[in-house]
Amino acid sequence: MWATCCNWFCLDGQPEEVPPSQGARTQAYSNPGYSSFPSPTGSEPSCKACGAHFANMARKQTCLDCKKSFCLTCSSQVGNGPRLCLLCQRFRATAFQREELMKMKVKELRDYLSLHDISTEMCREKEELVFLVLGQQPAVPQEGRTRALSPDLPEQQTFLSQPHASMVPPPSAGLPVSPAQATSVPPAQAQERQQSLDSEDSFVPGRRASLSDLTHLEDIEGLTVRQLKEILARNFVNYKGCCEKWELMERVTRLYKDQKGLQHLGGAVPSGLEENLCKICMDSPIDCVLLECGHMVTCTKCGKRMNECPICRQYVIRAVHVFRS
Repeated sequence: MWATCCNWFCLDGQPEEVPPSQGARTQAYSNPGYSSFPSPTGSEPSCKACGAHFANMARKQTCLDCKKSFCLTCSSQVGNGPRLCLLCQRFRATAFQREELMKMKVKELRDYLSLHDISTEMCREKEELVFLVLGQQPAVPQEGRTRALSPDLPEQQTFLSQPHASMVPPPSAGLPVSPAQATSVPPAQAQERQQSLDSEDSFVPGRRASLSDLTHLEDIEGLTVRQLKEILARNFVNYKGCCEKWELMERVTRLYKDQKGLQHLGGAVPSGLEENLCKICMDSPIDCVLLECGHMVTCTKCGKRMNECPICRQYVIRAVHVFRS
């Protein structure tokens, strides 16, 4: 607009209002992430074994052991017992005995632990998987355990189901029973029980196996693969390339014989001749070579603690156990 208040043509500073059109409407705020379509539903339940979707919820069955959902094909019910999946039923048939579990495949052990949401990433041996399965075994009734152990022997099942008190004959009415006679244990059973306790104390599960735990060569046959590797590793014996257990047993046997021979040699040396004794502890025989200088002046236990050779003062890279011919 033009103003003529002071004989000058001036431009009015107020903007001219534009009337809104008849067809325009005020638009409300809209969320771009909003959709008028309903949100998608969650994934349909499916069988844990075969992956088939449950079109009919009546086909959905829950395993009593692992609490996972299975179809009618992948689960079964024996008699009046609980409904179990085929894998859990196969494990219950073993009555969770260690000998029976060791006969199963590694894949079956891992699948069973996976159903129970137990990680097996740190397991390297089959025995470790069996240990985890034994820790997760469900409560199996005594009747089912006896039936799984001897399905074809009803007499044995009846004998096992009898209480232990029935095996002890009742005392006669005319003869009094002395306390010493009631609590007496045969000497043979006491000796066997003491031997079993000694064998259990020699190999504690929480402690690493050592060569000092072995008293006879026959004890090597009762060691596991893990214990054999621990003994070889503690004595600086390389076991790479050993694919079978008998190869590890052969090296442990050779190590045991060599250790006994060195102990006998160290004990037979006179006090004036100390060439074969460790120059650090003066107790154990020399059975270690220091690399890279190659000097043999210490035993294995003292050699692994050495930072430098006591003769040439060269830095010790490795301390290797050696066998004497």
